[in-house]
Amino acid sequence: MSEDRRKNLKDMLDELDKYFEEFEKDVQDVVRSGISAVHSQTEPYVAGFSFSFGPEGRPNVQFFGDSPLHHDGFRSPMNEQVLDEKKGLLKLVLDMPGVEKSDIEVEATEDKAVVTAERSPRKYKADISLKAQVQPDSGKAEFNNGVLEISFSLRDKTNKGYRRVNIV
Repeated sequence: MSEDRRKNLKDMLDELDKYFEEFEKDVQDVVRSGISAVHSQTEPYVAGFSFSFGPEGRPNVQFFGDSPLHHDGFRSPMNEQVLDEKKGLLKLVLDMPGVEKSDIEVEATEDKAVVTAERSPRKYKADISLKAQVQPDSGKAEFNNGVLEISFSLRDKTNKGYRRVNIV
């Protein structure tokens, strides 16, 4: 194995180790504070993580589910961003079972999307930093079988507010 590949593998493992240390600390905090103080015993507790590698070869760890340290009762939905620079689109996909289309609100800026949904007993909130800048007004959303797909047009990078001034 080449030295570069070993260095990249070591960097990835170090990054993964950092995520697991943070996860372990969160679990210890939950145990200390007592899950029963946050959730009644009749409600299920949902938590998990997704692990993947990004295009740069860096590990991507995403935690989702109930947040035991927040008392507002919102879950973080599992989400994924798909960037298609050739088509000039960013697609945001969120998994939110148990709610209806009318329960969902989506707000967006050029670099962030906030999605909330609430239908008893399910409550979701996602505050997502987008991979690329988008045109917030271009957002189109579809909701089917608990999956929300939002497509945004990428922001045009050719004109960054500059304008050519003709000299007469």
